[in-house]
Amino acid sequence: MNKGISIAGSGNVATHLAKAFFDAGARIEQIFSRNLSHAEALAQKVGARAVDRPELISNDAGVLILALPDEAIEPFAAEVNATGHFDGIVVHTSGTQPLSALRMFENSGVFYPLQSFSRFSNPLMKEVPFCLEAVNSETLQHLTSLASLISENVREVCSEQRAVLHLAAVFACNFSNHMYAISADLLKDAGIDGSILKPLIRETANRLTDIHPALLQTGPAVRGDGSTMEKHQQLLENYPVYREIYKMLSNSIVSAKEKTKK
Repeated sequence: MNKGISIAGSGNVATHLAKAFFDAGARIEQIFSRNLSHAEALAQKVGARAVDRPELISNDAGVLILALPDEAIEPFAAEVNATGHFDGIVVHTSGTQPLSALRMFENSGVFYPLQSFSRFSNPLMKEVPFCLEAVNSETLQHLTSLASLISENVREVCSEQRAVLHLAAVFACNFSNHMYAISADLLKDAGIDGSILKPLIRETANRLTDIHPALLQTGPAVRGDGSTMEKHQQLLENYPVYREIYKMLSNSIVSAKEKTKK
């Protein structure tokens, strides 16, 4: 890559990507944020220039990565296109927005990292799957080379597949994290340190292999232990929402067990 990278956004995804590219030796040209102080804070960490208006985004970079909220991607892309200042490759990092959200650019693509980024974590970027899509093979090849700078797991995934992938990720990550939050609430109210569950959580994740997770299911629902399930629901009498979640998930586990028998 002869030209560097510019990134629109200063949140978690933008921060992790900028640092990963910087550490890999890529040149970060500009960091855009409508809040200039946010842009400056990230730009200082990666040797980039901070800008706060779309018309200030220069053509110095070969790729402009839009690490923005889903609803902001298309309007911002239209603003950048209207300035006529940037003619490189424009990509977004969304799991749900289609490639067509960037249809105003001749060279566009999707650069979706399948990972949960937060200020509390530092995922190993080389293991993060990067799901790419592009308007043509040349752009896809360029994005593949770019992603390979920071990851060993680069794949071509179309918009339709990526939408399902994002949905699956919500179940696997966001919903499971909410289950951890419920567990933490229950233990806190009982005067128990929530860290006691960490070995169990790690073991649950570590045993995931090529076997379908349904075959690894344990617990009272899969055993058909109605007595234990009834006791659990009694303990949840003061937590009506959690009780409904318990019942719904237990029913889902029973249904999944029935499917594995077929």
